[in-house]
Amino acid sequence: MHRYNDYELIYLVQNENCEEAFKKLLGKYKLMIYKNIYQYNPDKFYFDDYLQEGLMLMNKAINIFEERRGKTFTRFFELILKRKIFELNRKKPLYEIYDDFEMFPDKEQSIEEIDTEHLTKFENIVFNKYFVENQNISYIAEVENKSVKQIYNAIYRIKNKI
Repeated sequence: MHRYNDYELIYLVQNENCEEAFKKLLGKYKLMIYKNIYQYNPDKFYFDDYLQEGLMLMNKAINIFEERRGKTFTRFFELILKRKIFELNRKKPLYEIYDDFEMFPDKEQSIEEIDTEHLTKFENIVFNKYFVENQNISYIAEVENKSVKQIYNAIYRIKNKI
């Protein structure tokens, strides 16, 4: 059985669209993709996305690689893979949005039954307008002659106290 080197396999993929050659390259470099992903320690939630990006990048790297540039394919692919993973880490959101978040998950206790004695006068006003009457934050700020930031801060304090 003949063993192909990277340059032969890349030639077969670029010029003849050989699927077997692509599979051999993929099998060889998949471990390098895993290694580089683990080096950046991503959340388990994002690992599959990083892996998929690495595999797509491998396909692109095979198609654009030029042997005459004087670099081996391994170094070329590793360089662009590290750059891509670094870019994905940089663009990762710093927060997560939960669609099913409920302020009051206990169904037996309604909003009107919550003890608001420990809230300040302003926090009581914001609580009633925001949580009970479901008014918009900018509207509450306009009516109460406060800034939007003050309303957000009051809501934050209310959530902590409750």
